[in-house]
Amino acid sequence: MVLLLIKIFTLTNQSVAKSNLSSRFRNSQGFSLMEIIIVIMIIGGVLSASLSHMSFGSKIDNRTVFREIVIAVKEIRNRAKLYNNTYRLVFKIDEKQSSFWVEKSIAVTLIDKEFLAKQRERGDKEDDKAPPSPFQVDTTYLKKEKPLPPGYIVKQLESGPQDVVITEGLAYIHFFPQGMIEPVGLQIQDPKKNIWTLVFNPLTGQADIIDGAKALRDLNRQ
Repeated sequence: MVLLLIKIFTLTNQSVAKSNLSSRFRNSQGFSLMEIIIVIMIIGGVLSASLSHMSFGSKIDNRTVFREIVIAVKEIRNRAKLYNNTYRLVFKIDEKQSSFWVEKSIAVTLIDKEFLAKQRERGDKEDDKAPPSPFQVDTTYLKKEKPLPPGYIVKQLESGPQDVVITEGLAYIHFFPQGMIEPVGLQIQDPKKNIWTLVFNPLTGQADIIDGAKALRDLNRQ
């Protein structure tokens, strides 16, 4: 855009030079009115592009990050219904690098609060005495673990059925064959340290993105 305006400016100068304006008038008056207008247009175009990028850049980045999670939730919900199985979206909550991936149960699985609590305590450590998890990594949708972009952090995941708030380690959103989603509040911090809460309708999977750190109990009162 700027190059186009500069080209117009050059062509206009050539046209003005061929006009009937005398060299005496140009020397005495400095820039012509047309030249001043074109310079203002160039400056205005540059400022407009810069301000547009500054104003909407962070919003576009946030929407992109949230959209990936929202689409993943919808896709996994559909797969749970289609294949009549239990899935879960796993979030690794880490201040250095947050990420998420998909796991699928080998059988219809209910939420076992005690088992999940022990699993969170173990984290990535193997325990021969612990019963094997019914969930296995599923790569049919996400081929591998998906890291959040730099500066974005999962701050916490609050599960209504599990009655827990998880701020580190592994956290889950469960999806059931009936099309139900585990009610959760997922808080994400953006590079500007703003916190957003993603809440999913347990019946439809529809997502609400709320500005601020909100607890499920507070949202249920509204």
